[in-house]
Amino acid sequence: MYDKPADIAEAAQPEGGPNRPHGIPSWLRLRIRHDRSGVWILNGVILLFLACTAPNFFAEGNLEAVLNDTAILGIGAAGMTILIIAGAFDLSVTAIMGLAPIVALTVAGNGDGGMIVLVSVLTGAALGIVNGLIVTLGRVAPFVATLGTLFVFGSLGAIISKGNALTVTNAFVLQLGNGAVLDVIPYSFLIMLVVCGLCYILLRRLHFGRWVRAAGSNLRAAHVSGIDLRLVYIGIFVVSGALTGLAGIILTGYLASAVATQSPNYNLDAIAAVVVGGTSLAGGEGTLLGTVLASWLFAAVNNGLVLLRVNSYWQYLATGVILVLALSLGLLGLGGTLWRRSGLRASGLVARDQSQPPGTGSASASSASPSSASTAAPVEE
Repeated sequence: MYDKPADIAEAAQPEGGPNRPHGIPSWLRLRIRHDRSGVWILNGVILLFLACTAPNFFAEGNLEAVLNDTAILGIGAAGMTILIIAGAFDLSVTAIMGLAPIVALTVAGNGDGGMIVLVSVLTGAALGIVNGLIVTLGRVAPFVATLGTLFVFGSLGAIISKGNALTVTNAFVLQLGNGAVLDVIPYSFLIMLVVCGLCYILLRRLHFGRWVRAAGSNLRAAHVSGIDLRLVYIGIFVVSGALTGLAGIILTGYLASAVATQSPNYNLDAIAAVVVGGTSLAGGEGTLLGTVLASWLFAAVNNGLVLLRVNSYWQYLATGVILVLALSLGLLGLGGTLWRRSGLRASGLVARDQSQPPGTGSASASSASPSSASTAAPVEE
């Protein structure tokens, strides 16, 4: 099932036609949707600007720092992408970034580095289970549920650490946050690429990914088709929590310490990266590649402002401007739009009553067949 007329027109082209060049395998062809090109345009403009105003930006040591910042944001944002595709999101990732490493260092100490990383990831997954159970069994909206656990998890982190920073001396954890291949590509960036690859497989190659997209496209139709929505939402919160725990321990290694408030605006940064990357807040579709590019964009902007000796208070202003600009470009047809699916409904390709909020479906959706309900908009890169 195609989600836009352009896809139908492309499918009608014969092999080797204008949209199918000879000799290039389909998996090597990168198709950039016009409504998600905003992050590419902004990246090009920012890199050109920094090349002219801050040549040191392209120094090996600085590029390593930017890639490391990209990885720390991108790992958690990959989990947030899956959540938003399913029509949910998690505000508590800010607290999980601090609590998971604190629990790991408290339980495993500075002994086995692999055990520290594992405990941090498992702690994040356990906290994700808590969020998922509150949302599913408690029937609480994800915004309210994760807003509450944001304060709970943050307080637990401060209580366990007694408000102090826990020093990291384990060589493995320190190397995880600061080491690099050829002194340019950080280990954390390679980990982010592996994480995004696994998330892509989950969304595109597994039944679970189709259930996630179906839940985000039409919650009622997904329920009628027999999808276990409780399992889906608990699963995506577990994935998001585990990835946040992984990002948290990498940040801890980078800072050589763990503190409950070590990433105070991580939730907003992750959501902004997902939205700027082109994932629709309406749910049902998204792009991991766009999320990675947006993470790089925010890391590059923040680093560039430091090189230009701009006051740090301007960094979040720049983040807000980039967010608004990317969405504005989308409204002009040059970048990712915030509510792209409304155009699809107008064209008759997506049958959802516009009077219904996302996830509630309509009377006609209630009688949808399982095959039509599980065929959601694909995750395009």
